[in-house]
This record gives sequence, C-alpha cells and structure tokens, in this order.
Amino acid sequence: MTASQLLELMNRVPFQPIEIHLNNGSHMKVDHPYQIATQPNAAACTVFCDDGLMRIVAYRNIAEVITTEPQPA
Repeated sequence: MTASQLLELMNRVPFQPIEIHLNNGSHMKVDHPYQIATQPNAAACTVFCDDGLMRIVAYRNIAEVITTEPQPA
C-alpha cells in the first residue's frame, strides 16, 4: 500500500468504507474518508478511529486493505 493508493480509495465517489489490516494482525475500520489524513508520497498515514484514538500507521506495516459495504444510517 502506498499513499497514492490510499488517496485513490479515500477519493472514491461514493466513498466505500475500508478495513486496514496490519502486519501484526490488528485492523482498523474506516467509515468516512475524513478519518484518514495523508499526503502523496508520505511514509505513513494518520487514522482517526471510532474508539477516539488516533493512530499513525506506516504504509510498510499495512498487510491489506479491504473495501466493505456502507452500514445503514
């Protein structure tokens, strides 16, 4: 995963929620594009999680990203 690839996922219209799976087995659910901050060619992104925590994630630690179906409001 690269910053450019994540930016593409963030800018999809309509946005599709994603799950970011890390090499250590943990994962984060991203329901809205504003929950992620990054820049092109960055080495890491910031993910604002539903539990109120902010996590800085190095792209080299991302094992996979899965798109999921939006949850009904």
